[in-house]
Amino acid sequence: MVVQLSTQLNISAARAWAAVKQSATLIYVTHGLLGFSAVFPNEWREGESVRTRLFLFGLIPIWMHELEFIRIDNELRELRTRERGGLISAWNHVISVAAKSDECCIYTDSVEISAGVLTPLVWLYAQIFYRHRRRRWNRLARSLS
Repeated sequence: MVVQLSTQLNISAARAWAAVKQSATLIYVTHGLLGFSAVFPNEWREGESVRTRLFLFGLIPIWMHELEFIRIDNELRELRTRERGGLISAWNHVISVAAKSDECCIYTDSVEISAGVLTPLVWLYAQIFYRHRRRRWNRLARSLS
């Protein structure tokens, strides 16, 4: 199953793309629904893998999760991860940023989810999770403008 959500950010595509590559951005946009035990690098690098314990709502430990950065394409402004852990056998995430104007862009999250018979429940959580991320991205964009 796939979840895909886009939002317009009132910042340049270059500024949004620079934020996408920062681990601090991941921590910020997931805050409140998800936390991590790992100390992440400042900037994500293609080919890098990170293992971390996930914390539901930032408090409840759930499982070890692995993020593998498959591609970080600065020309296309596209970041691809392959993720898995716990109940989730595949969480293949693509983030893309497309310029709409000099000071406006479209940010898109697309994630393919596989969790066996629990896939519909995980998909439902992903709907909530990515809508939360979208709100947090818009708040971050206001602070970056």
